[in-house]
Amino acid sequence: MYLRPFGSFAAFALSAVLVGGLCGYPSTAFAAGEKDKEALKLHDQAMDEDYLAVEFDKAEKKLKDALKKCGDDGCSPKVVGKLHVALGTVYGGSNKLDKAKEEFIEALKADPSATLIESLTTPELTKAFEEAKKQAKPSKPTGPSKPPPSSEDGGEDGGDKPGGDLEHTPIAEQAVNTPVPVFIEVGDDVTVEKATLRYKPFGASKWISLEMQRVGKGWGAEIPCSDVTTTGDIKYYIVVTDDGGEQLKAGSQKDPYRVPIKRELEGDEPSLPGKKPPRQCKAKEDCPPGLPGCEKTSKEEKRGEKGWGATCEADQECQAGLICQNGQCEEGKREGGDEGPEPAGKGKKNIIGLGGQLDLMLISSAENVCSGENDTYYCFHAGTTDRFFGDPISATGTNGIQGGFGLAGGRAFASYDREFAKAGPGAFGAGVRFGIAFGGHPSSDEQPPNALHPQMVAFPPIHGELRAWYSFGGSQFEQGQIRPFGFIGVGLAKVSASVPVTVCDRLQKNGEDAIAPEDDDAECPGTGTRSSVQRELDAYQISGLNFISVGGGATYAITPNFGVTAEIKAMFMLTTFSVVIAPSLGPVFAF
Repeated sequence: MYLRPFGSFAAFALSAVLVGGLCGYPSTAFAAGEKDKEALKLHDQAMDEDYLAVEFDKAEKKLKDALKKCGDDGCSPKVVGKLHVALGTVYGGSNKLDKAKEEFIEALKADPSATLIESLTTPELTKAFEEAKKQAKPSKPTGPSKPPPSSEDGGEDGGDKPGGDLEHTPIAEQAVNTPVPVFIEVGDDVTVEKATLRYKPFGASKWISLEMQRVGKGWGAEIPCSDVTTTGDIKYYIVVTDDGGEQLKAGSQKDPYRVPIKRELEGDEPSLPGKKPPRQCKAKEDCPPGLPGCEKTSKEEKRGEKGWGATCEADQECQAGLICQNGQCEEGKREGGDEGPEPAGKGKKNIIGLGGQLDLMLISSAENVCSGENDTYYCFHAGTTDRFFGDPISATGTNGIQGGFGLAGGRAFASYDREFAKAGPGAFGAGVRFGIAFGGHPSSDEQPPNALHPQMVAFPPIHGELRAWYSFGGSQFEQGQIRPFGFIGVGLAKVSASVPVTVCDRLQKNGEDAIAPEDDDAECPGTGTRSSVQRELDAYQISGLNFISVGGGATYAITPNFGVTAEIKAMFMLTTFSVVIAPSLGPVFAF
């Protein structure tokens, strides 16, 4: 029988022991970390969304849920330490520094190499972390430490390309003072609810959010000039939220994409797909007045810093070369140099208009209205322009009227209003109205044949008014707004309204000869005598020639320059007194 040399047998035995040990080890060491990815996803949502939105309660809950998922051995020590550091940071944001310190101690026990989150660190957190270092004692390791998988953090030394759920290729470079285009395509299997670009300019300490817009088959945005003012790297990452609320990322806050900002480009100018390369903005120190791309001087209208795709309400919010189109900054130019909608709240100061007004007179109750004794009434034979010059007798139910509203015709006018000053929540202004009146009483220059009736004063068909007003909520004319206003005014106008009246007249129609008893119609019904005749008349109550007006209304600006105004006013007529209620409506034009 052949016997194996002792040395060879020893080597064989040692090999068996090593192989057996290696085969058994994964059951304990590599089991830790199976929950890393789920825990890190909650971490990312808590710190990238909730914490930055100052929703500390939501961030705290997600981080505690992540630690529950990890349990005793579900996550690697590095991930456990990372979660405790994040939770301590959240407590620090809520000024709960004692709790923050406790979390930092737990973080260092799990992972002695744990560090604070650089971009979210404060002096108070640094002090608490240093104190935690002195008290922390590392817990007994369960096996070799396993680095967390690529996620929001990705790892600083995890390769040249940042990790994440989405593929993304950044532009190679961009010139200083030029918007940086960022574009990403998302697979057809993802229904995108929104896409957000989070970036940090070179030398800045805070991350800035920018909503991305649909561009071709993907989503795009431009980092504005104001954040590209110096050479260095701009850092960014992209967060895409689907219709189920799940977040997918390209890059991360710890391992972001980087775009070098240079004085001069070595290659082609970058741009979003199907778009022209963004125009370079001039540095403020290089901007003589009137140079294209520069901000305008105080004598000219300034342009904003919003880049392509940013939400807007007016051209002035967008960078030079862009216009506000359908609520977004787009490439284009206004015809005739029109700058498009004015900034919200500016409004127009000059308003001209046309209007129609209806006059409703409050007619007073009166007796003997057609006897010539009451100089506020003129009487005419019904339905004619022939004036009544008779001598009514006193008979029950005749020669009197009951009060109430009567239609007194209407007016057509032109108007001009001017805003003079902002005051409180609104603005003061003044205006004028000038027009012509329709209706009124008939004119008659016929001389009275007797002394009973005075000579008639003609009806002047003119209307003039001067007013002061106050609009509530801003300028009276502002696109898309309904602006209520109140006013008081004085003016020149005459108003008259008619009421049918029956009289028993003792004179012939010529106003001179008496009614003869032998005439067939000599008996007025109800009088019992044959000395008068019944006549049907129109009695006009006369008021004016001056008035004081008080009222209110509202202007709706449909476009930047066109709208409608409706108002109602009370006109207190002087010196012949009456009250007239006058609603009006008409188009207005602003500039």
